[in-house]
Amino acid sequence: MRIYRIRKFPAKLVIILLIVAIIVFKPHFLSGMMDFAFDTVLRPFKFLNTARNYIVHLGKFSGENLSLRQRLGELSVRLTRMEDIARENERLRAMLNFQKRLQYTTVIASVVGRDSTDWRKGIIIDKGRVDGIKEHMPCATANGLIGLVTEVTPHSSKVMLITDPNSRIGVLLEESRQSGVLVGLREGGCKVIYLSMDEDVKKGDKVVTAGFGPLIPKGLPVGEVTNFGTEEVGLYRYAAVRPFQDLGKIEEIMCIDVNDGNKY
Repeated sequence: MRIYRIRKFPAKLVIILLIVAIIVFKPHFLSGMMDFAFDTVLRPFKFLNTARNYIVHLGKFSGENLSLRQRLGELSVRLTRMEDIARENERLRAMLNFQKRLQYTTVIASVVGRDSTDWRKGIIIDKGRVDGIKEHMPCATANGLIGLVTEVTPHSSKVMLITDPNSRIGVLLEESRQSGVLVGLREGGCKVIYLSMDEDVKKGDKVVTAGFGPLIPKGLPVGEVTNFGTEEVGLYRYAAVRPFQDLGKIEEIMCIDVNDGNKY
């Protein structure tokens, strides 16, 4: 009986045969293997390139974002300016309507400063002697009387507000027609003094100018009564008054020339 032995093929020969088989029967396999090898080697470089592009894009985006922020800031400033102009036009329109009702020569001025000792006492305006401003001219906004001109220079003037303790203006309570004197208070605000003990005073009563003397026209709105009481001496009553015009928010005023004689 014959025993056949299986010869062992050399390992090198097996490898060579496999390579030949791959080349003959799978022509694209080798190419795929090479692509895989190259891709494996180049993958870190591709990642670095992608990261570089992302950083460049991020920097570009950051620059665009900064530009947009600057543009937004410019538009916000422009919008604020437009709103200021709209409010100014509204105030001036109301003042012109008030001016027509007055039927006196007036000079419109802008507020450029405040009394350096106490802002409640006075304001500085940008109109002076060359513009027709004179001492003792009454000043008002579309809401009502705010004070009198006390100092005049060629190109600016000072206006004493009705809240100045030195201010004295004849007024009437519109409903009862009681007359009194509007005075400023040291702590701010103003009140009407010398009111009769025999007449009623009510909260909400309107206060208007009395027109005593040649300086201030009669009937200019001043404010309304917020409280009342009896003076310490017990001879007269007083009425605390809230001005119709917020004296802390004055931007433009009218100076009224009662003695000019040139009515509209």
